[in-house]
Amino acid sequence: MTKPLGYWGCSYDNPLIKDIAEHYNELQSIDERDQSWLLGRLGSHYWMKWCFEAPTAAAEEVRDRLEELPKYQLACLVQAVGDKSRSKPLGYYSCDYENSLIRDIYNHFGDYLQNMNEIDQMWLLGMMGDFYFEHHCEGDISESDATDEVRDRLHQLDRGNCQALIQALSNR
Repeated sequence: MTKPLGYWGCSYDNPLIKDIAEHYNELQSIDERDQSWLLGRLGSHYWMKWCFEAPTAAAEEVRDRLEELPKYQLACLVQAVGDKSRSKPLGYYSCDYENSLIRDIYNHFGDYLQNMNEIDQMWLLGMMGDFYFEHHCEGDISESDATDEVRDRLHQLDRGNCQALIQALSNR
């Protein structure tokens, strides 16, 4: 069962958070297409608005190698990166240490992703959301009108609510 947005730190006083909670029934009603597309938009928005440096070469290498991950492993990695503040090892999220990309992430960023900075985290979440949407969502259907509306209203999110919404979507 999906936890409510407030669990992740989202404030229902924010009109966009309130509308997302109502429209998607606390994210219980969001499908993987809208979830991944919205994660891509939110990660990019966060990185462009609040991060003032480029991602590291290590983060760019992860992005360039995402095709090495099967769909399930990509979903596990999204959850681990989105939830890194909880200090759980990659294995907790069912990331397969036998996969060469997961092993390289482990070796570079650490099992708890403790060596991954906020810039790399948010940038990678945006890239992984986009990759998942483009490569793992079936059919030739675009994102929904509701997610387009969310994208058009991202300016209503402060840093804390944006980060909390990203974490909520990563853990959906």
